[in-house]
Amino acid sequence: MIFHFFNPESDLALSQGEKNYNPPKNILRFSEDLSLLPLWYAGSSDCVLTRTSVPENWMEEERKKLSVGASWLSWNDYKKQSATSDILSPWGWNYSIYNRWKKESASQQIVDYAKLRELSSRAITREVLSLPYIKENLLPPSFVAPVILTSWEQLISFVRSHHRVVCKAPWSSSGKGLYWVENELPSGMKRWFENLVEKQGFVMGEKVYDKVMDFAMEFRSENGQVSFQGYSFFQTDNGKYKGNLLASDEWMETHLAQYVECSVIKHLIETLCVYFTNRVAPYYTGYFGVDMMVIEDGGMRFIHPCVEVNLRMNMGVVSHILNERYVNPNHQGRFFVSSFPTHEALLSFHVSMQEKFPLTIEKGRVIRGYLPLTYLSDEALSLAALQVD
Repeated sequence: MIFHFFNPESDLALSQGEKNYNPPKNILRFSEDLSLLPLWYAGSSDCVLTRTSVPENWMEEERKKLSVGASWLSWNDYKKQSATSDILSPWGWNYSIYNRWKKESASQQIVDYAKLRELSSRAITREVLSLPYIKENLLPPSFVAPVILTSWEQLISFVRSHHRVVCKAPWSSSGKGLYWVENELPSGMKRWFENLVEKQGFVMGEKVYDKVMDFAMEFRSENGQVSFQGYSFFQTDNGKYKGNLLASDEWMETHLAQYVECSVIKHLIETLCVYFTNRVAPYYTGYFGVDMMVIEDGGMRFIHPCVEVNLRMNMGVVSHILNERYVNPNHQGRFFVSSFPTHEALLSFHVSMQEKFPLTIEKGRVIRGYLPLTYLSDEALSLAALQVD
């Protein structure tokens, strides 16, 4: 059986290398609150491992109407019945989750987590951006490839050359590990930079471009091949993920065609599938995404085809599957994740959304309304949900 597990701390755990990672309390709280999110993208015969127990009748009526067939089981209960054929499909692989799986499961599954850590580094963006088709057909003439910085002097030179830059930790979670610089190096940055170089080996330096919009391409690696799964349009707030548009790939592709010809997009997809089949497929099975942007440079608009590779499950894939499985094709909506300072604030929001956007399901699809996707325990501070207009 395939067991899914939501461990959003995976990116932070990768930064530790071959060390067990103990996430801070707020991340553990978030992980627990959203532990049932995989239920909505898992296969009908799969199971979701949760950090705590969830009532068997949770959203029973809605799940039946939407034909959600996957089940769930707390990790503690799973340990009593594990089998050698079990396969873990976590949100992301790292040493800690692999080590726990090997210790607490009878599974014979083998994962090269060291190789996956290497491929999860932000340095892989340099490889993608150096692919001939991308260099010759997508990037503006003034494009500056990301650089690996290992000394403070290199960083000073990079900033003097390009003025607006962002420095990135090789391994960090979305929106974290970034340092934005414009002309002047902040006084506290040297300590941040040298600490990262000491712990992770280098810092990525990238020129900042004028962004028009964020989007991503989603892929799946399976049986030695990588295939394109679809697009995702997402929103962030100071680098923190806020939500995704729920819409068809055809609609998104038409929207992208405002900035670049469809034939160019198709060739980009083919190029990336070939590259990732050779580079990633031998080591990784599962979904992953490539964050991209539409940028403006010299009065013209271009696609930045690789801002970041997320070699793990991600919210873009979740939103894509939600739209395909559960949303009426004649409607659009949004998938979002929200966090609150108190449980009372979360409940107030939840009740308000239920009143403002009552849920309507017809023929196994949501045609309008608000649908919470995660269990609201007595301690919950975060939720994931979809809302269809």
